[in-house]
Amino acid sequence: MMDNAGFWRFSIACLLLLAMTVPQAAHAQSANSVVTYRMVRGDTLYSIDNRFLSGGDSIAAIARINGITNPNRIPVGTVIRLPRDMLAWRNAGLVVRSFSGPVNIDGSAPQVGMSVQEGSVIRTGMNGFVSFQSADGATVALPSNSHARLERARIYRLRDLRDIEFRILGGRGAVQAPVLREEERFRTSTPVAVTAVRGTQYRVAYDETTGRSISEIVEGTVSVETETSAQLASQGFGVAVTSAGIGGLEQLLPAVTITEPGAIQTEEIVSFALSPPEGAMGARTQIARDAGFLEMIAQDVSGDGIATFEGLPDGRYFIRSRPISSNGIEGLSDTFSFRRKRLGAQAAVEASPIADGFRFAWLPQGEGITYFAFQLWQQGAAGTPLYDEIALPGSATVVTGLEPGTYVWRIAAIQADAEDGLLKVWGPEQSLIVSEE
Repeated sequence: MMDNAGFWRFSIACLLLLAMTVPQAAHAQSANSVVTYRMVRGDTLYSIDNRFLSGGDSIAAIARINGITNPNRIPVGTVIRLPRDMLAWRNAGLVVRSFSGPVNIDGSAPQVGMSVQEGSVIRTGMNGFVSFQSADGATVALPSNSHARLERARIYRLRDLRDIEFRILGGRGAVQAPVLREEERFRTSTPVAVTAVRGTQYRVAYDETTGRSISEIVEGTVSVETETSAQLASQGFGVAVTSAGIGGLEQLLPAVTITEPGAIQTEEIVSFALSPPEGAMGARTQIARDAGFLEMIAQDVSGDGIATFEGLPDGRYFIRSRPISSNGIEGLSDTFSFRRKRLGAQAAVEASPIADGFRFAWLPQGEGITYFAFQLWQQGAAGTPLYDEIALPGSATVVTGLEPGTYVWRIAAIQADAEDGLLKVWGPEQSLIVSEE
């Protein structure tokens, strides 16, 4: 009669014999789908299973993959291959770092600090932005109109190896990958390609309409891979992939020049004049609360040489603008800080009840205590104003005795500012025609 140990030895032997009868080609493992383990004294396939594997028929499969006939007698120093899908793991701990605008994860609104589970689907709408961060500092940021899935988010029990993959199904993703140890993975994929890294900054995009996948390398080196080929791309280059294969390397265009990027933005609509480099078909301009652009709040994609943003609250922000090539590959960018401080006056002129008088009225735009200045001059004589009054009381002034003719006038809004001293913003010049009675 067999004891328990004998029974299990017999069972494993049968499984191994069965495994050896299956054609090896059907179980070929690519180097990327396995991790290795070097056997030490006392190791058996049973102890490996208990410590590092997820159970099931792992022992028989590992024996088959490695050509092991006796799971209890494996020489010390033998390197065995363990399929990643058989390894025991815990969640990699990616959390929502920041978001703004319309964003949903698995159909629900996110919360800062919430853990993102493997398989989660993320969508950003118009002016929607979200970023994720792991404990080791890796980040992934998705801008507006993006669609992604967290394919894999694992830390294996074996050596605490990381294995993370974001899949961009539409739109874009910007990645700051961690410095990886041997056999760790941090990948960003699309339906047609995989971008694999070892400590780098890069961006991945996918156009659902054209089926084109793009990788843009800002720092380091990546491997862009399809099922049939691979292409190494270093910093400063981009590469496009379609169903026809991997295209050639394209040097990233230099940064878009932003006119006066640090000027205080006081107008109702925040705007920046852009000068894209030669070869650019447009520009992607983004605004964020942080210099790393993990807290993005707005973007403008256009080819008209100007980026505009509505509804931006007062505060200090960062701006960058990347050129877009004819192949859709986005180039480099410089980052600038600017201040948004809404300040202005809405002004109008109307007839006054006083004989031959005109009432000039205004209302402040923006927050804070505002004072005003008023200027009026005859057309063509701006250097010799008829009225030039500072810190006017109230919200209107009456001017009388104007001779027939054409006049030009304007109102300035003035505030004492803790950061920038005295701020004075003149409104547009307006005309007033005084006719003879």
